[in-house]
Parts: sequence; structure tokens; C-alpha cells
Amino acid sequence: MEHHFNHKAESFDSPKNKFLADLICQDVEKQIENFSDKHILDFGGGTGLVALPLAKQAKAVTLVDISEKMLEQAHLKLKKQGIDNVQLLEQDLLVNPLNQAFDIIVVSRVLHHMPDVEATLSMFKQHLVDDGRLFIADFVKTDVNHHGFKIAELEKQLSQNGFSSTQTQVIYSADGLFLGNYAELFVTSARKS
Repeated sequence: MEHHFNHKAESFDSPKNKFLADLICQDVEKQIENFSDKHILDFGGGTGLVALPLAKQAKAVTLVDISEKMLEQAHLKLKKQGIDNVQLLEQDLLVNPLNQAFDIIVVSRVLHHMPDVEATLSMFKQHLVDDGRLFIADFVKTDVNHHGFKIAELEKQLSQNGFSSTQTQVIYSADGLFLGNYAELFVTSARKS
């Protein structure tokens, strides 16, 4: 997976990916009243399409990714935009967790790449403060689109891993959205119980 995304880094900020990131940011922003005191973890944040807009409102953002090339692109954008409250980390949090808890974790179109979703959700819980918020943006699994999640199953997994107040909304759908097929993009929010 790491090399695959290293290869995609320079072209990742396509108009479609920027558009989807903007939709995800808007949905998160609607659900958080005030970001000014929030510490945010962007898990698998890549080039910072979600992290950078949120950083302009938040106290601090930690963007974690396993792709060195994606993080290089994020670093260039941080310098260009003059954003100084974002920490970039090349790290696998399942192997090497951080010794820090966050108010918000954002996971944008990454969870379907994780080989062990249960372990990943457990790791998210460990990285959240009490009552912290988790936002997962991903694709609805269908007969055609085998990547992603059945919403009811994801919500059940979240509940089994110590999350509550789970809400999911499909925020966008289109033909050709994912791997050339019709797809629906959802955002699920949950609280650490």
C-alpha cells in the first residue's frame, strides 16, 4: 500500500479528490461547533486535503500517513499556505501508536484500505480523549463496489469498539465516483464512550 500511494502523491490533488475533501470538511465543520481549542488527528491524511482546511480553524492538527511522498506534498502545501499548526508524521499507528489523545480523529477514504478494521477502530479509541469525536468518510459497499462498508455493519463495529452516538449520512453519490463505478460517499460520526 505504501508504495502505491507514493506513486500517486504528485497527482493525488485532482479536482475530484479536492471536491470530495471539501465535502468531507464541510460535513465535519457542520458537526463541530468550535474548532479553536481542538487537537485533530488526520489518519492517513495524505497530501492534507482534509487536514489543511481544518487546521485553519483548529488549535493543532497531526497528519499521519505511511507514504513519504504524500507527506512531502503536504509539507509543500503547508509552506505555501503559511500554516504552522500542523505536525506531519510518517508512522503506522497500529505498530507504533502515539502517546497523545485527540479531540477529533478524521479518517477520509482510508479505512477501506486497512486489513484489520477492528484493530484500527480500537486504535482510534486509544487516540481519543473521553467523549472525543471520530469522523469516518468512506464509500458504501455495493455489489459493484467491493471496497468500502455496509453502513449498518460499520456502525455495529463502532458500537462493539466503544463508540456511541453514531450517525451516518451519505453526502455525495455519482457515476464513476470510485474505480469507474457508481458509488456513494458517506460520513459516519461517533463519540468515544
